[in-house]
Amino acid sequence: MKQFKGAVKALGMVIALSLGAHAGLAAAEGYPDKPIRLIVPYPPGGNLDITTRAITTAMARYLKQSIVVENLGGAGGSIGAGNVARSAPDGYTVLSTTIVPLVVNPTLVPGTKVKLGDFDPIGMLAVVPSVLEVNAKNKQGIKDFQGFIAYAKAHPGELAIAHSGTGTTNHIAELLLEQDFGIKINPIPYKGSAPALADMLGNQVDGMVDQLTSSQPQIQNGSLTALAVTSAKRVPSLPNVPTVAELGKPDFEMVTYSALMTPKGTPKEVRQVLNDALAKAVADPEVQKQLANIGSEVVPSTIDQSAQIFAKEEAKLQPLLTSGVLKPENAR
Repeated sequence: MKQFKGAVKALGMVIALSLGAHAGLAAAEGYPDKPIRLIVPYPPGGNLDITTRAITTAMARYLKQSIVVENLGGAGGSIGAGNVARSAPDGYTVLSTTIVPLVVNPTLVPGTKVKLGDFDPIGMLAVVPSVLEVNAKNKQGIKDFQGFIAYAKAHPGELAIAHSGTGTTNHIAELLLEQDFGIKINPIPYKGSAPALADMLGNQVDGMVDQLTSSQPQIQNGSLTALAVTSAKRVPSLPNVPTVAELGKPDFEMVTYSALMTPKGTPKEVRQVLNDALAKAVADPEVQKQLANIGSEVVPSTIDQSAQIFAKEEAKLQPLLTSGVLKPENAR
């Protein structure tokens, strides 16, 4: 009798898996047959918005269907992410995101319920390094990274260093610089890179850690001096700017990965259709040129590879999250 029940149970599992696979294939057949709504959980004009629009414009051509990009900012990206998490898992609502809304915000933003586990990955968009920079006419006379560290050590807590918001990768990079080089700065949070950059250019703050996509034009025209980039390797568009890793901390790396995701439960077959279009888009020479011009690099990936990248980034952030360093009251 037990063997019979076991056989029935096993058969039931096989049937369930078969039905699930059939449902997934059925969902993917003819997909997409209507416009796809894509949420960018930040205001227009930022790094993620620019990158998303460049790539999804190409994706739409390969899908032969419109992708309607909607900026839904607020709560550090959590409002837009939450909107997608609550949507039907049918492939017609997609999130463009960094690690921040899904891993950092649950610790930093009270009441945030959305998390990485609420989403299924499609694939990676791009990776963007951050850059430590000062006004070319800064009042401290800082001209290079060594000068920055020396000044910060001689004047602990005096340097006001802007960033684009508490818990962003730029903010985390500042915290890591303090930790790794034994300095004390005064991180100044802004609501995005644009207002921080405006104050930086006006010499109202002493320095800034910003994503290269935002600051590259001002670096290239000589208004800002780039002291170091936070990527593991030098950036092709700034070949003379060293990495932090070269300057004394070989393991230092803090970049911003971005990815496309769908609500949890979206059939993998549907996500594979989107991943195929994404792969074609990031391989498009024109898309690569557009992103290279703003200091961004495409990251070709499978669905599983993108999941692994975000899991690795989450593991990297856990020590900061559990140590209490990344708390609202410590944003200073």
